Amino acid sequence: KREKLAAAMRHVPNWEKFGFQLFADTSKLGPMRKRLQKTLDAKADATATEKKGFALMMSNLENTSQYHSSKFTADERSFIVSALQWKGKDLLPVLDALRVLMQHADAVKTLSEDSKVRELLLAHLNDPAATKHQLMLSLRVLANLVARRPRADKERKHGEAPQDVVQFITSAVAGSTRCVDTKADLPVRTAATVFLSNVICWIGMNKVKADALTKSIVDICIPALLAGGGKSNMIYYLLVATASAARLKPEIKAYIAPKVTGVPAAVKGALTQSVVEALADFRKVFGV
Repeated sequence: KREKLAAAMRHVPNWEKFGFQLFADTSKLGPMRKRLQKTLDAKADATATEKKGFALMMSNLENTSQYHSSKFTADERSFIVSALQWKGKDLLPVLDALRVLMQHADAVKTLSEDSKVRELLLAHLNDPAATKHQLMLSLRVLANLVARRPRADKERKHGEAPQDVVQFITSAVAGSTRCVDTKADLPVRTAATVFLSNVICWIGMNKVKADALTKSIVDICIPALLAGGGKSNMIYYLLVATASAARLKPEIKAYIAPKVTGVPAAVKGALTQSVVEALADFRKVFGV
């Protein structure tokens, strides 16, 4: 019965239908270089290692055809860790560079496992003074990190993700809560919903044992759906993440089902075709 239901749906579960979603744009690397160079040149305490790391990093980023094979060096890591401690507008191109680096095979392996990088990312997400651009870019980095970080055999084959990874993603999900709120800026909300959908995709694709994390995600998504409003692509990812979570196991579906009876009535307005289809999948999963 589950197999017939899955075959009848177009977008759910997300790990079977379309996989991870990336913020993959690399069209603005030139302006990014200029902004980073200007800030670095203005810093009297910038070290030779950081300057070398910056030059190597930009060369790596601009050579998009070699993301799968070029190396990410210790000097580049040193620059990123240092630059992630910049403040205000200076930080924004650093976060955007990190978003792109999450698509570079060696860089994402190094940086996604780096405790300092994780610490700084969470700090930027949870910063009470964060601008909407800082929040949006932090969430885009996290969405790409979840999608591209390499998995060990135990994780891919047995759902046994390292505890530090589960804890980091759990903390990031908690930090994203305010970003899905109806008061948040729409691009911030959209980035947050893609991130949450990617986490559900990761759990489902690898059969990760993370029921508490799954429940925390749907507890963020459901109020946002019931509130209505927002861009169609944001609503799409909320619908898909929630319905896909219910496909993980019967216990999760039983946890969600009583909370979503009002969702179809709340999701209304000028809906795109993809939202119409995702809502149809949602109705099939929950019988609403």
